[in-house]
Amino acid sequence: MTETVVHVTTLEQWKSVLDVWFEHGHRWLSGKTGYCEIYFTQDNSRYLDLDRGLITRYYSGSNQTPTHFIEYSEFMAQQKEDNKMETYYVTQEQLDLIKELKEKLFPLHALLTKSNRYENIKVELSGQDEKALLRYLGGDTSIKFKVKEPLYRLWAIDEYGEKVYFKQSHGFWTAPATQISEDIFTAPLEEIKKWQTPAWEIEKAD
Repeated sequence: MTETVVHVTTLEQWKSVLDVWFEHGHRWLSGKTGYCEIYFTQDNSRYLDLDRGLITRYYSGSNQTPTHFIEYSEFMAQQKEDNKMETYYVTQEQLDLIKELKEKLFPLHALLTKSNRYENIKVELSGQDEKALLRYLGGDTSIKFKVKEPLYRLWAIDEYGEKVYFKQSHGFWTAPATQISEDIFTAPLEEIKKWQTPAWEIEKAD
């Protein structure tokens, strides 16, 4: 995933950019949730940065001002263009099987016959995803499938023998143990490894 930096001028624009990224499963690097309006109103942040699925921000008028960015209007124009396509996120294994099916002369027949070859697709996809797959195999060019970047977390066993997870609290790495799902720090594997110590084990978040 390439880095995207967006320049905004109003709080409404700030929220609109975050809405787009949240919808795609991205989250704040700090572990915070929500719009974090304080960054815009009190810290004077005017640049939002998305890199490898994690969101950060820059301080306007400081040494952190980015040299490469796009304006809000350009960002929203890109979203409008992208929204012409229906995008569904799957695992790499599923994507490989979908591409394999697409190359077959009779893909729907291959999918529906009794074979374990495509069981992973049939088990994991349901509802709208399943209908989208059938439309895609039937030739619908407005649908695309992408690999969803897996997220990971850190876990350990505390002094009471309970499984706990690494968390971030108010932007600082303090009181790291939690069992509250909303507080668990999750991130792509590369970022998680930066915080791993011998006391913590890595596992997939989903």
